[in-house]
Amino acid sequence: KQKTKIMEQTNATNEAAKRPTFLTVICILSFIAAGISIIVLLIGIAGKGMAESAGFSTDALGAGLDPALAAQMEQAKAALSWPNIIGGIVLSIVGLIGVIMMWKLKKKGFFIYAGAGVAGIILPLALGAGFSTFGTVITAGFIAMYFMNTKHMK
Repeated sequence: KQKTKIMEQTNATNEAAKRPTFLTVICILSFIAAGISIIVLLIGIAGKGMAESAGFSTDALGAGLDPALAAQMEQAKAALSWPNIIGGIVLSIVGLIGVIMMWKLKKKGFFIYAGAGVAGIILPLALGAGFSTFGTVITAGFIAMYFMNTKHMK
């Protein structure tokens, strides 16, 4: 058992030594972002549940409003839809799995992360929740940074 434990520690040390500092930094940033995303989405579930239990309806608010404001309310309603919230949580977890794999220098993690990132851009569009230029730029930037590090992964 002692020999196995020493080998595991040696492997973990060698893995960290092989992982470039830049990859380590972007992985840590991704761990933080995934955690924040999941927390925000869980808060969204709580907020949606409280609004529904209070009888709040965005449909009732839309009557007689300026068309631009009504359109914004429809986007907000779509953003707080169950498919968008659950999809966001699932995609955050899938992306996190990809980051964990890249942390372990597994190239397959890049494809999982990139797929979850692209799906995270498309899902809100498909559900009518709108488009986030900022979110898309950040996602594309992280995919590009991880892509530059795939040469260090197996």
